[in-house]
Amino acid sequence: MAALRVPLRAILSRAAPPSARLLLPLHAHLVVSGRLAASPAALTSLVSLYARAPAALHRHAIPLLLAPTDPLPCYNAALSLPHSLALPLFRRLRLAHSPDAFSFPPLFSSAPSPPHLLALHALALRCGLAHDLFCASALLRGCLRFGLADHAQRLFDELTDRDVVVWNAMVNGFAKLGCFDRATECFRKMRAEGEVEISSFTVTGILSVCTATADCRRGTAVHGLLVKSGFDKEVSVCNALIDLYGKCHQVDDATRVFEALAESEKDLFTWNSMLSALQYSADHAGTTRLFARMRRAAVWPDAVTVAAVLPACAKTAALQVGRKVHGYIVTSGLACDGAMDVFACNALADMYAKSGGLDEARRVFDWTRQRDVASWNIMIDGYASHGHGQEALELFHWMIEEGLVPDEVTLLGALSACSHSGLVEEGKGFLKRMKEEFRLEPQLEHYACVTDMLGRAGRLDEARKVVEEAGDVGAGAWRTYLAACRMHGDKDRAEEAARMMMVAEESGSGGWVLLANTYGSEGNFEELEEVRGEMKRRGVQKAAPGCSWVEVG
Repeated sequence: MAALRVPLRAILSRAAPPSARLLLPLHAHLVVSGRLAASPAALTSLVSLYARAPAALHRHAIPLLLAPTDPLPCYNAALSLPHSLALPLFRRLRLAHSPDAFSFPPLFSSAPSPPHLLALHALALRCGLAHDLFCASALLRGCLRFGLADHAQRLFDELTDRDVVVWNAMVNGFAKLGCFDRATECFRKMRAEGEVEISSFTVTGILSVCTATADCRRGTAVHGLLVKSGFDKEVSVCNALIDLYGKCHQVDDATRVFEALAESEKDLFTWNSMLSALQYSADHAGTTRLFARMRRAAVWPDAVTVAAVLPACAKTAALQVGRKVHGYIVTSGLACDGAMDVFACNALADMYAKSGGLDEARRVFDWTRQRDVASWNIMIDGYASHGHGQEALELFHWMIEEGLVPDEVTLLGALSACSHSGLVEEGKGFLKRMKEEFRLEPQLEHYACVTDMLGRAGRLDEARKVVEEAGDVGAGAWRTYLAACRMHGDKDRAEEAARMMMVAEESGSGGWVLLANTYGSEGNFEELEEVRGEMKRRGVQKAAPGCSWVEVG
């Protein structure tokens, strides 16, 4: 009975739904002590708790509505139940009482479809409550949740009084709907009218628009505004700023916002936003260092943390760090009863596969209970990249048997497996199946992979035919064909491929360098200088040399 010593107000303030273990003893205690009959506030609070509780407890709320002499507050609390239960209660309420401003908002929030919401709007108009600010803000959120942007705009324009909650509903609603211009215009009008002060929700809403549109200039202006308004120390606002600067590749600005917060004020979202910012900027070493600092601050990672850190481990082949992250996944609760969050599983399997730990990647894959298409793609590509073509194709066929539909990435992995393992006929069959069976249009990468596969096998005529069939989509595959011709010492075909590259306006440096090397190895320095001159004229720069990573210590 220790749960009964928890104050009712404290239970109501909890974000998590109350459990049966807590709620049923509390209900019994209120009945036995007589407080349930004596205190209307306690009764209303209990109904609110049942409305927030798991579905199995919802039935306990309805009998409580028969007890009070003034049932309207209890009915309003019960209207937060799922719509299928709340609507009959609302009909009972209308037979005995007139709904008030608190009756409609929970119904607006739980409306299952636009027609239901519009019918409730019409009823609120008949009751004279549609323009009440409490009702209006809930109705605006409901309209924008269903994409009724024009309806929401008309309702908003009809309001004579607008508080910050109504403005926030419009800005955030338009932002979530993807109507970024409307959200920005609404924020501009709010600032121009000057009747209402902005809140932290206003700022995070407009910053989400700047982030989605990669508008760093406007985001910087909003940053200046919130500094003047005193919101620059609020954690939620700082998180939105870090996310904005990170996705705009302004990692120095993101770091300044991050470091301005005290270590004790940073929550999980703050750390995740900064880790993602470093990941976007390809600062893989910085990502792993920040993760270590996060752990020293005793902040447990979640699936988003893992998805930011593990790619950095994969890019730097930091297998030992990745194994530590795997340990954190298990100890932090992301792994439960032998199963992990699919998001974390995919990131972990991808890290192991790209770091050469195929056996460990396969164990994680087998451990994943709810596999999505990305899970299969990671393993198929991992096997293909390491020359295990048969294993990759076995997984592909298993995936089809499981009823999953492959996407472009899946087919690219299968084609790559055929290319690296010399399975030429299987590869040609996959390209055909991609068009006819899976209704997927091959892209440059698919044509280039098949061209590479045929070129490795010395079947240059067939490779040329594939490039020609690709047309404009696979124009860049001429570079792959040129590499195959050079590998087999076929100068004439290499020159032909080079001419086709020029016609296709191939902008990458790889093909041009291959052609120049072909002429250089043959001693044709005149043609070599001509190629270099053409590269200079087109502004083609030779790419930086590749590098490999190895763990030391």
